[in-house]
Amino acid sequence: MFARIPNYVLTTGAIVAVIVLVGLYDNQRAPVADGKVGLVVGVPANQLMTQSGDDIVLPVVLRLVNRSKNEEALEAENKCKIFRFVVTTPQNEFIQAKRFADDCPTNAAYGNVAANTVIEQIEAVPLDASRYAAGDYKLRVKFWNYEGEAEFTLVAGD
Repeated sequence: MFARIPNYVLTTGAIVAVIVLVGLYDNQRAPVADGKVGLVVGVPANQLMTQSGDDIVLPVVLRLVNRSKNEEALEAENKCKIFRFVVTTPQNEFIQAKRFADDCPTNAAYGNVAANTVIEQIEAVPLDASRYAAGDYKLRVKFWNYEGEAEFTLVAGD
């Protein structure tokens, strides 16, 4: 059966199989180690620089993962500080950070994440379009005082 198939087809098939297996293996690796609590940040790899008013809206998926056997208590200084972000260049030069509302309450915010569960939240991060050009950036996030980071590229729209 394989004698009739050209070598280049067999070689291509073998390479595709290896790539798929490596991808599946890499996808199974846990982003947070067993027994730990951690933050996984997801952003589009390439974000079009289309504007909504004066802002480029960057969708951010926050996943607070509890891979321990215990419930984890969450606390933030106030509700405005549950989610915070800073955007830098790949060389760590500051571009923008989240500005807090002047009317932010002074009461602490509390929550919890149950054992072996995930809290997922989607945020729309408004990037001030006047501060950005097409290129690579880093997004550093604090969510319930857990830190995470993601890289993204702004792509000029046509």
